[in-house]
Amino acid sequence: MSRYKMSSKAARSRKSMKMGADDLTEMVKAAVKEALDEQKSDEGGEDDPESKEDDLEAILTDAIESANAKRKSAKADEIGTDDAEELVNAILDEADATEDSKSDGDDSATDLADVIQAAVDAVNEKRKSAKADEIGTDVVDDLMEAVSEIMGDDTADEEAKGRKSRTAGRQTKSARQPRAAQKAPQRKYSSIYMSSKGGNMSKQKKEIPPQIRLARAIKCLDVWGRHDPENAAYQARKRYGDTDMEREFKALSITSPADGGYLIPEVYSNDVIELLYPKTVIVELGAQTVPLTNGNLNLPKMTAGSRAQWGGEQRKINPSAPKFGNIKLSAKRLEAIVPQTRELLMSTSFSADNMFANDLMRRMQLGLDYGGLYGTGGEFQPLGVAYNKDVQNINAKTIGNLDLADNTGKITADFPVFVRSTALGKNIDDIKAGWTFNSMLEGYLMNLKTTTGTYIYRDEMATGKLLGFPYKVSNQISTNLGSGLTDLFFGNWADLLIGDQMGLETYTTLDGTWTDDEGAQHNAFEENLAATRALMYDDIGVRHAESFLYCKNIKVL
Repeated sequence: MSRYKMSSKAARSRKSMKMGADDLTEMVKAAVKEALDEQKSDEGGEDDPESKEDDLEAILTDAIESANAKRKSAKADEIGTDDAEELVNAILDEADATEDSKSDGDDSATDLADVIQAAVDAVNEKRKSAKADEIGTDVVDDLMEAVSEIMGDDTADEEAKGRKSRTAGRQTKSARQPRAAQKAPQRKYSSIYMSSKGGNMSKQKKEIPPQIRLARAIKCLDVWGRHDPENAAYQARKRYGDTDMEREFKALSITSPADGGYLIPEVYSNDVIELLYPKTVIVELGAQTVPLTNGNLNLPKMTAGSRAQWGGEQRKINPSAPKFGNIKLSAKRLEAIVPQTRELLMSTSFSADNMFANDLMRRMQLGLDYGGLYGTGGEFQPLGVAYNKDVQNINAKTIGNLDLADNTGKITADFPVFVRSTALGKNIDDIKAGWTFNSMLEGYLMNLKTTTGTYIYRDEMATGKLLGFPYKVSNQISTNLGSGLTDLFFGNWADLLIGDQMGLETYTTLDGTWTDDEGAQHNAFEENLAATRALMYDDIGVRHAESFLYCKNIKVL
């Protein structure tokens, strides 16, 4: 904004006023006019009769009118009186703070977009702590766009006037007049500017987390765009000012699939994959992802190697040949339905987008983890570690060694050492070796003590490791409340492969029906709900079954 400071009288009135839309406009105009008058008196400038058309007052007034007209024509919600007052107060405070922070003699211009954005961030931070709705991005975009257009138009007009006056001057003045003697044209708003190409907004867009971009892409395509990529592109630009998302949707319009709905553009699918997998326990421990280009993948593996043997003079060398097997991954459908209220889904606020994205991704994360641990195999489920017949099983109740566990499954401090030693005795690669168990077993292990009362594993487990290897807690590894029994997994997780065919596919319905986990049926139209169906086509396979141990019937209650 321009270099100015508000009088204490104006500041007091600004903080105490409760105003309507007209009062708000008048307050802004009065405050700006007072600041500009004070600036002129400080700089010793003379009043210019034409300056009334050029001051910041005209910019803000025209911007408010322009933004309101566009929102009205688009049938968007108008800014409430309290919201408007709080936003304007924050902008003026931010401008004051910016000017106060500048050193004396600093004539550098201030980007109005930076001032507005900083003010909005400050307001949203206060509202977030108060658990109130934040100011939507669309409101900020409309205000930024209106101010930018008005300042751009005025600057273009002023430059045209400058060219015209210079032309007239060359016609009346001598050609021999020194260039330095010619007065340079003065631009309006010399201390105010808007970043070209939406600099500040572009910066803001790049800082948006991937899950927020995912939620916005789903809303633009499924909700507002009604599965029409052209309309989705328009909604991305209109509601979020995201030109990158707009281009992605326009690219979809020429390759739209006839069946199966529309896929989120590749850039968003990549974000989801990178965001989804690291939050799952099996991938945090080291499981690898491989692409399923056509929905399936065959991986040959060596099951036995050649052997070197001792021989004698003139004795025949017995041949030995390696043996091979095969791992086949075939895409299975991982699916979830995420119901939301229509009010939440239609909102463009950051917090609403974040809530929607977190709920969607969390459900898919849990499904992927469960498949890697407990998938039963077959046509519709991957084969997890627990049900893989080639993975060694250890039953704590029948292990037959009281130094490790009794017949109820209650383990001793030696049991984890036995599991670790058994796995490493198979020559597994220990770079990505680790444990996973639930929070009940974690607490049990932390409470194991020596005969003198010293905790055995607690200090090391506080660092996230057990016997030198990392562990992750997953409460999808359940504890039977009746028997108090649970499971434990240990192995080289780099030998667990996750095959992914196409990333995430979504479809949102505003008038469909579905059945929840408890068997109750819901109707979106009757309950004013929306349901997003999420699909992923994945499979899970074990490259070396020897790399894993599945321990069951461990008593923790």
